[in-house]
Amino acid sequence: MTAVAAEADFELATDNRSLVFRISGRAYVCDVSAVREVVPLERLARLPGAPPTILGLINVRGSIVTVVNAAAVLHSGDLARPLTMVLVVDAGVRGVGLAVERVADVRALRIEEGYTELDVREIVTRVVAISEDE
Repeated sequence: MTAVAAEADFELATDNRSLVFRISGRAYVCDVSAVREVVPLERLARLPGAPPTILGLINVRGSIVTVVNAAAVLHSGDLARPLTMVLVVDAGVRGVGLAVERVADVRALRIEEGYTELDVREIVTRVVAISEDE
């Protein structure tokens, strides 16, 4: 393999990086560019009367972010598994948090690995309506 071909393969792999995370014991991936950051799920401000898909609000560096329960949104089986991380998804002005069990890795994936690919932006914007005029 020539140096140019090896460099092209590297660029292809880094352009197609995916974030691997777990929800209800299953592995999922999303395009790494859709996620602004990953933060631990800590103090949540509960929202009285909110549907079960909305866990509450967190403060991420001065921005209030709505946190969505990924397991509830996807109707995954085991809603009792602890959610420990929040993917702050690039949706709306402030972003939206997607609570997951854990984040496993960021890497290029092979088709045969058996992950379910999600469009995380679509999931969170479907659940939470955000005004772009804020």
